[in-house]
Amino acid sequence: MTKKYESNATQIIAQTDCKLIIVPEELLVSNSATQGKAFLIHDNPKQLLIDFCKEFLAFEAPNSSDKIHTTAIIEEGAKIGKNNVIGANVFISENSEIGRNISIGQNTVIKNATVGDNVKIGSNTTIGENGFGYSKLENGEIELFPHYGRVLIKENVHIGSNTCIDRGSLSDTIINHGVKIDNLVHIAHNVQIGKNSLIIACSMIAGSVVIGENSWVAPSSAIRNAITIGKNTTIGIGSTVTKSVADNETVLGSPAIPLVDFVSLRKEQKQWLLKNKHKDS
Repeated sequence: MTKKYESNATQIIAQTDCKLIIVPEELLVSNSATQGKAFLIHDNPKQLLIDFCKEFLAFEAPNSSDKIHTTAIIEEGAKIGKNNVIGANVFISENSEIGRNISIGQNTVIKNATVGDNVKIGSNTTIGENGFGYSKLENGEIELFPHYGRVLIKENVHIGSNTCIDRGSLSDTIINHGVKIDNLVHIAHNVQIGKNSLIIACSMIAGSVVIGENSWVAPSSAIRNAITIGKNTTIGIGSTVTKSVADNETVLGSPAIPLVDFVSLRKEQKQWLLKNKHKDS
C-alpha cells in the first residue's frame, strides 16, 4: 500500500483478504480491522513488490536459441541479434537492425528501424512506415513529402500493441532509453521522446514534437506538431496540448493550461454557475 491511499488506508486494510500487507510506516494502523494480518514496513512498497516478483515470479527470458516463428518474414539484409523471440507473421525489412533479447508480438511490421537491446514490442504494431506528411501543390493536388529518416529505438524500451511509430522525414524519429509506450498510441514523424518517459494509451503525438526525459503523457492526450514538452512534465488525461510546456510543469485541459490555472478556472466556473443558479431561482 502506497502513500496515495493514505486517506482511506484503514478501510482498505479492513476489506482486503490479504494476510501480509506492505506499508510505509506512516500508514501502519492498529485496530480491530488489522487482526489476523501481518505488516511489513517499507518506504517504497510498490518497488519492494516489483523486486519480489522479479526474484520469485519472473517470466522465462529467451534462452540462447532464438525463437522465430516459421511464418515470420525477415528480409535478406536485415540484421538480427541473438536471444530474440519473433512472433507469427512478423515482417522485418532489409534495412532494419534488431538487437539482442528482443520480443516482437505477432503481426508486427518493422521497417527502416534500428531497435536496441532488451526491447519488447507488442502485437499488430507498425514501426517505420512513412508519416502523414503531405504538401498541397499549386494545382491543388496533394503530394506526400519524402521520408528518408528512420526510427531509432534505444535500449529497454517497451511498446504496446496496435501502436504506430512513423519514420522520420529528413531526420529520425527517436525513442530514447527506457521509454514505455502503451497500446493504441500514435507517434508521428521526427518525434523525439526523452528517456524514461511514459506514453499512455490512445495518446497522439504529432510530427516533430520533442518530449523531455521522465515525462508522463496520460491517456487520450493529443500534442500538436512542432512543440517542445520539457523534462519531468505531466500531461493530464484527455488534454490537448497546443503550446510548448516548460520543465517540471503539469498541464491539463483542452487546450491544456498549467494545473494551477486549471484549478483556479474551475473554481471561477463553479462560483459563476452557483451565482447564476441562485438568480434563476
